[in-house]
Amino acid sequence: MSMKVLVLGRAYEFRETTPDQDPVLKNADGYCDWSTGVCVIDAKRNKELDDLGDMNIHKRKVSRHELIHAFLAESGLVEQCDWACEEMIDWLACQFPKMMEAFRTVGCLE
Repeated sequence: MSMKVLVLGRAYEFRETTPDQDPVLKNADGYCDWSTGVCVIDAKRNKELDDLGDMNIHKRKVSRHELIHAFLAESGLVEQCDWACEEMIDWLACQFPKMMEAFRTVGCLE
């Protein structure tokens, strides 16, 4: 699967592939290469996560995580921002659906 997504006006290629096709995925569930405008997630699964009952939930979280990296990069916050660490990006990726629902509830999305 491959698609284009706009991140703050820049087109990123967002794709799912396997570690056999992309060696970077042998050590990661996904990655964002802001220099080329590409976000990649593992279409299969990380061997360490074999005990997960619903890999689709995990893939959606990884997708959000990599897109957050892209948004931070396009905002100029790749290397200059101390709080843009993996823990904070994971927190945003995990909490974003709940935040979106809260924003919808109070009508503050647009």
